[in-house]
Amino acid sequence: MFTILLKAELPILVVTGIIAQKIAAKIWSRAFDDQVPDTAQENVRWQWLIPAAVLEGTLYKLVRMGVDRGLRVAASRSEGTWLGKTGEGE
Repeated sequence: MFTILLKAELPILVVTGIIAQKIAAKIWSRAFDDQVPDTAQENVRWQWLIPAAVLEGTLYKLVRMGVDRGLRVAASRSEGTWLGKTGEGE
């Protein structure tokens, strides 16, 4: 089952992107008492867009790595073999 989820990478990426976007929006709204700036807004400044993009991108990568790692560990435990590269890591 977990192997199938790992092979269905695109839907997982979409879901993790949505999750990260929601988390970033909550963090941004709590930090600045405002909505996340959007590129479609006419009067938004670059100094607000860049930190918002960095926050969202960082959270996307963290959520994606967490989901990927969790699925690989679960697949490894259920099937007895590691799905992916083996080694120490660097």
